[in-house]
Amino acid sequence: MHAAESGGTHGGAAAHQGAVISVDPDGRVDGWSAGAESILGYRRDEVIGRPALDLVDTDARRALASGLTDRRWADRAVFRDKAGRPVEADVLIRPASADGRSTVWFVSGPRGPAAGEDSRDAGDRTEADGMVERAWSQSSAAIVVWSPGLRLLWANERTVRLFGADVDRMRGRLLTEILTPDSQHYAVEEALRRARDTGTTQYVVTHEQVPGEKRPHEWAIHIDPLRDEDGTLVGLCSMARDNSAEFWARRRLVLLNDARRSIGLSLDVGRTAQELTDLAVPDLADVAMVHLLPQALGSGGTASRDPVEVRLAAASGREWPLPRPDRLPDDPGTPPWHVVDRRSLPGRALSERRAVRVDLPHEAAIWAEREGGFDRDARGGAVCAPLTARGSTLGVVTFLRRGAAFDSDDLLLADELAATTAISIDNARTYQREHSTALTLQQSLLPREPPAQNAVDAAYGYRPADLAAGVGGDWFDVIPLSGARVALVMGDVVGHGVRAAATMGRLRSVVRTLADVDLPPEELLTGLDDIVNRLDRETQANAPDPEVGASVLYAVYDPVSRRCRMARAAHVEPLLVLPDGTSHLVELPDGPPLGLGGLPFESVELTLPEGCLLVLFTDGLVKSRRQDLDEGIARLQASLATASSSITAVCEDIMDALLPEGGSDDAALLVARPRALAAADVAHWDVPADPAAVAAVREEASAQLAAWGLEDRAFATEVIVSELVTNALRHGRAPIRLRLIRDRSLICEVTDGSNAAPHLRRARTYDEGGRGLFLVAQLSSRWGSRPTECGKTIWAEQQLDQAG
Repeated sequence: MHAAESGGTHGGAAAHQGAVISVDPDGRVDGWSAGAESILGYRRDEVIGRPALDLVDTDARRALASGLTDRRWADRAVFRDKAGRPVEADVLIRPASADGRSTVWFVSGPRGPAAGEDSRDAGDRTEADGMVERAWSQSSAAIVVWSPGLRLLWANERTVRLFGADVDRMRGRLLTEILTPDSQHYAVEEALRRARDTGTTQYVVTHEQVPGEKRPHEWAIHIDPLRDEDGTLVGLCSMARDNSAEFWARRRLVLLNDARRSIGLSLDVGRTAQELTDLAVPDLADVAMVHLLPQALGSGGTASRDPVEVRLAAASGREWPLPRPDRLPDDPGTPPWHVVDRRSLPGRALSERRAVRVDLPHEAAIWAEREGGFDRDARGGAVCAPLTARGSTLGVVTFLRRGAAFDSDDLLLADELAATTAISIDNARTYQREHSTALTLQQSLLPREPPAQNAVDAAYGYRPADLAAGVGGDWFDVIPLSGARVALVMGDVVGHGVRAAATMGRLRSVVRTLADVDLPPEELLTGLDDIVNRLDRETQANAPDPEVGASVLYAVYDPVSRRCRMARAAHVEPLLVLPDGTSHLVELPDGPPLGLGGLPFESVELTLPEGCLLVLFTDGLVKSRRQDLDEGIARLQASLATASSSITAVCEDIMDALLPEGGSDDAALLVARPRALAAADVAHWDVPADPAAVAAVREEASAQLAAWGLEDRAFATEVIVSELVTNALRHGRAPIRLRLIRDRSLICEVTDGSNAAPHLRRARTYDEGGRGLFLVAQLSSRWGSRPTECGKTIWAEQQLDQAG
């Protein structure tokens, strides 16, 4: 058990060495350093096991015996060397262990010329030794010499100032006994132990404050083992250097890097401001605040307003009664506007358009007290930097720190953080304007309520994407068709923003136009694909991203036959929910996305059972970064299994269950409950290929109207039946069939085997024909034709009152 010599060995002068003598609880020598051998002349094997007091002059034995008993003693004493000569030395006795009575004697040998040295050499060496001692004592590094028991033996002046206690009070104590023990002090103590046990240099870094300063310093501590001439470990030396300048330079670089990676990702003005204040506290400041000008919050105004008005948008470092950033600026709970005096620190930053700093207390203390919770006489610093981007000033950021003032490097850092944040805020407000425009455009193009029709009960659900993702191009539609049928549409345009919303509106209009032509689903998708390709070619020269892509699902349901025919272009398949609550995806051929061109589409026709639900949706409802498509569809099926009987409630429940906090993509949902027309509301007749059959068919139609209580429609219906059947007999071919449907309107349909489409024309005065379709158009609310698999159907509708 050995400890370090108090002075060390310099230049091989044995007479100048310090000696370490370890004494066991019985008062016998059990440790002997090379310095002790140099001073007293005894070899290690000559003294180990001898009573320590035998080495001391008779007159000094009583005092040293008391020191052995108390295990603490410090004074001068006279020893006897091996030759019996008196040797006067300074002696320090300290306990060597906490649980026994062992002691360690530190003996400072006499000073004088060593053997072979003349007085001049000895004087030079003495001066050099003094300089070395002063260098160690006055070093800017905190230097401590520790015993092998990890107890302090010696400390220089820097250590005394840092520890706040003199050497005599610290000597013989562990680090965790000198300083308030914490994880860092235990880490240093453990590093001392490793250096002692392994005999290797150890390195540890701590962050602690200097007395009287606010910010912690970084201390790089090197711990080296100390050995005597025999290589025996006699102690440890720790040297702690203050690396704070490099540390804070690294921290500033890290802070800037973190700012560039984390600020502005939300594309929301309020959240971007909050990201800055959260990042700055506590690494840069104790309190950070962002105040925005009206133009940054979309409240109008210009940067030249005097007095300048600002609003607190974000703050960190204490409890702030702020609303959520996404509720700025229109929520009634939003903090009021503040008028900024141009002579204040924020006012100076805004008017001079540069970062400014002061030490507190200062005239800025009024601002710090009101906004930052600082006392009027608080010590510290304040920095204000304008948020300026692309020539426009958007606000000001304020950093407040207690205790330590800001320096010039902090000022540069604040300016860089403000510049980075200002760009992000400007991007966010630009994006929010576009997002609002796109959302308004999209909502104006989407249907508000299902149209009046009796084929299905339908309800919509729609959730726009979150602000970061932007408004997408999802759309849905319910389109009444001829013959009491209805078309169900669900589509999704690739991309986000105003362009996607505008493209969605164009495609929705095209689908409605093609639906009025009564094309089958697969033919409608083919026509839509051609139009998308044409849009691509038209926008290729002007748009930076000209590609127009979309997925569409188109279904046509006939309530008379309960048959539904559908086709899809790269869209997710619909769900069919059966009356018992079970559901499955309708197997449809997967057509290509719109815009590829030249590839065919295929349709599937199926009968929908009574009481079922047909659910159309976009992938934004069931697919996200956290779940794949199959998982999302399974969740949708689980929600539908317990769905309410109300179609509207079903949509709301599904949206809340699958998208409780919104999503990264638009989500659209269309739920339809098919209806069936009663057989009593449909009448049909096969018409013989004989002109004489027209009168008979007309009479049968009149009789059916009387049975339905629609005698007031008899005259118009007779004319429509006569003209349509006559045209079929003249210009069509068998088989010919007449059908009357009573729905919201009275529908008259004549089907024949010819593909030739009728044309409305204006007959001249002496023409014998050409007036039939003209009469039909005048007597009906609307009319038209649609192709069938074996010919065509000409139809005409007469609007009925709801009571009828």
